[in-house]
Amino acid sequence: MLKILISHTSLYKGGSWGRIFPLATGLVINGNDVTILTTNRSFSLFTQQLTVQGVKIIIYPEIIPPRISRMGFGFLSLFFKIVHVVFNKYDVVHSDNGHRPLSGIPCRLGKRLHKSVYVAEWYDWYGKGGQYDTKKKLFKVILGWYELMYEIKDKKVADGIVVLSEVLRDRAKAFKTDDRIVKIHGGADVSNLKFLLDNSLLKKKFGINPSTLTLGYINSNSYILEEFYPLIRTIEEFHLKDKVKILLYGDSVSLQKQLAPDVSDKIIFMGWVDYAVDFEKLQLTDVFFLFKQEILGNRAGWPNCIGDYLACGRPVLLNPVGELEAFTKMYPYAFITTTKEPKTIYTKLEQFLQSIEKYKNEGRRIRQLAEEEISWQSKSRVLLSFYQYLITKK
Repeated sequence: MLKILISHTSLYKGGSWGRIFPLATGLVINGNDVTILTTNRSFSLFTQQLTVQGVKIIIYPEIIPPRISRMGFGFLSLFFKIVHVVFNKYDVVHSDNGHRPLSGIPCRLGKRLHKSVYVAEWYDWYGKGGQYDTKKKLFKVILGWYELMYEIKDKKVADGIVVLSEVLRDRAKAFKTDDRIVKIHGGADVSNLKFLLDNSLLKKKFGINPSTLTLGYINSNSYILEEFYPLIRTIEEFHLKDKVKILLYGDSVSLQKQLAPDVSDKIIFMGWVDYAVDFEKLQLTDVFFLFKQEILGNRAGWPNCIGDYLACGRPVLLNPVGELEAFTKMYPYAFITTTKEPKTIYTKLEQFLQSIEKYKNEGRRIRQLAEEEISWQSKSRVLLSFYQYLITKK
């Protein structure tokens, strides 16, 4: 049994929580002792300790505003994380975004003080050419130097690196041997998300015409308009308003302010969904979708929503970018590939409607893929093997 610490960058249940928590539960199922250190979602002076699905969660207080601490920059919570690491020895310390202080500093300290194996996840291309270029000027002036320095410095200190793409693997190989790098895509939450073959009655329950084609999109942090505007343009150009509805899952307050009324009426805003309680809301979707821009950030990362789409047993309409190019070719029955052009999207939607029973029956196979190949538990086994290998190399 390994004693494992995961230092979370963001606020409790925010940021990358949808990745690290299911990985942690998988590690617990495989017989390990796992603790996650995270930060309170609002102003607090008290520490909370929880045990959820066998994972020990310590939620530290923070006095810095959430809009800053959610990015991994804190003061009080960082202090308490450091104190925890000083007095608690772990076999493995794991950061989800080690270049940010709240995640990386406690892990680097644990490696130095207790000789713990340090594993750093690398989600995206955070430097110039990638995420850095999208940041506001104020961020670049105040924190840009730290971002640029520690994206690489943190990974050099780490004993092992978890990447999400071959783009990041190639970048990591500039200073790490290939055996200290492992690629682990996002998984599927098959524990909470159930499969429903026929959602006709469920649509009636939620006031949706059963004959309406529903297309779903899950937002994790913030909406990127380019990821669903190709579908909006298709609905407008081919007059599909009465045949198609877009279901958007997640916080949508800021998005609704940006959208014109004639766009909003094509969308049903489902709000934030707790998979453990409201999983049936996702079953309202007939086809999930994702449209990505061909940019470095999308080639370097992995869209975490893909696993949840497949866990629902639904096909995914998308234009493959980056890692998804190879993935869709491995499992073609789970994807409807297209371009971002309205005419192509319309053709794919028509093909789906003409073969709707066939696609519904494929749902069982898609769900099986999620359960057997890409569940979070299977991803956790890969991660555990990586930990064990690195320990032998100490």
